[in-house]
Amino acid sequence: MTRRGRSRARAFALVIVAAGTAACGGDKGTAPTPCDTYNDGNLSGASLVGGYELVSLCEGVKPDRAGATGSLTLTADNFDATVTEGGQTQTFSGPYTISGSAITVTLLSGQLAGTFTFSHDTLYVSTLSTGTLLSVVFHKTS
Repeated sequence: MTRRGRSRARAFALVIVAAGTAACGGDKGTAPTPCDTYNDGNLSGASLVGGYELVSLCEGVKPDRAGATGSLTLTADNFDATVTEGGQTQTFSGPYTISGSAITVTLLSGQLAGTFTFSHDTLYVSTLSTGTLLSVVFHKTS
């Protein structure tokens, strides 16, 4: 190969490398997206009392947990939720209080404290009480 041929080959190789680098754009790995947090309180002013069905469950990071099912019953003073995921059922039951956008459920094992938004018959709750961000969405059915 002549000197001129080597020079062109080297230039061509540099163009290919530069194009490959530009195509990758120096991509950085994207961090996982954390679960949503809710803290607007009761936007509609409607009663929270009633029965709910689980719409979604997110633990730590998205995506939501596929296949999770559950229900929630709220009375004037009691919170009773059941969530089933992967054949495991957990129950969270006890008296609850609401102050602004804060909701606290007193369980036998301690308190589950979080924040919520209620809008259009949908209750969105997020908590860090378990040490990991947990976000649940329930839709009011009765």
